[in-house]
Amino acid sequence: MDAVSPDIAKRLLTRDFTNLVSRVQKGGKLTRAERAMLQSMATGTGAAPATAASYVELAAILGATRQSVGSWRKRKDAPKPAANGTHDVAAWREFMRRNDLKGGEPPTKDAADIESSLKARKLLAEVEDRELRLGIRRGDFVAVEEVRQTWTEFVARATAMLRKKFEQELPPILSGLDATGIQEEARRAIDEVLTILHQGE
Repeated sequence: MDAVSPDIAKRLLTRDFTNLVSRVQKGGKLTRAERAMLQSMATGTGAAPATAASYVELAAILGATRQSVGSWRKRKDAPKPAANGTHDVAAWREFMRRNDLKGGEPPTKDAADIESSLKARKLLAEVEDRELRLGIRRGDFVAVEEVRQTWTEFVARATAMLRKKFEQELPPILSGLDATGIQEEARRAIDEVLTILHQGE
């Protein structure tokens, strides 16, 4: 397969991103790979290429001119191309560092890259907001205040039932029983309250 130039690759990724935006705006979902790509674009942490297919591509990755790379490759200690003709970017960065050659740092983001990153962050935020709202509608999430209110009501009901059982119903039953009988009646009363609470009655 022929190597794709950085410009063509960038155009293809831009088109892919545009299609992704369109699909999400129509309510479509993201695959794991698409979400990972979007998060990478949003944070600007996309991995730098490990190899370059040509000296032109290598120069672009290294942030150097083609003429510079052309003269550097004539040096005896310059990294040699692999058997398939690709160039090891890390080896070239090390070569540049050793020889104090300029252009070894990854190129800074240009305006188009920054704009793509901002668009990706915006799209990711929209996707996450839509997923959250959908989850709330489905009942996957519950408001903290609703949980607090339900729990308070549950505790109040449990307290009222236990008080009624142990302060009103049990005393007449327990009078005259020995310790074992009292223990059995208390256990039976607790089990009854727990069963009622478990069934939600």
